[in-house]
Amino acid sequence: MAPSDGNVRIGTSEREDAVRALAEHMTQGRLDVSEYDQRVALANAAKTRAELAEIFEDLPEPNPVRALPVPVPAQASPLVEKEKGSNAKAIIIGFVIFSVAAIITVTAILGEWWALIPAFLIVVVLAIAS
Repeated sequence: MAPSDGNVRIGTSEREDAVRALAEHMTQGRLDVSEYDQRVALANAAKTRAELAEIFEDLPEPNPVRALPVPVPAQASPLVEKEKGSNAKAIIIGFVIFSVAAIITVTAILGEWWALIPAFLIVVVLAIAS
């Protein structure tokens, strides 16, 4: 059992397995009745694997603590990765739309047609970049 496994909480089934194992140790003569009663009380009160392990540390197999599955560690990276450039592309597109709208507005107010040339250049550059 790894050191970090000791803090894993146990449930009723693990406690019941521990009591059955203690009964087996008592029938084999490894525990007397009073020690069996004491360890059963500790097993029923146990909340973590470490508490169960203490009850069985001086006993051979059957040892239900060794048979418990090892907990699966948490995933270090997310299951779905985001695209890294998606926010930058959205900002650029927003800036281009704002720029084109501003140039068209200035052209409409001033009445100068040549002011539309930068807007068309921006659209062409955006089309080539994407």
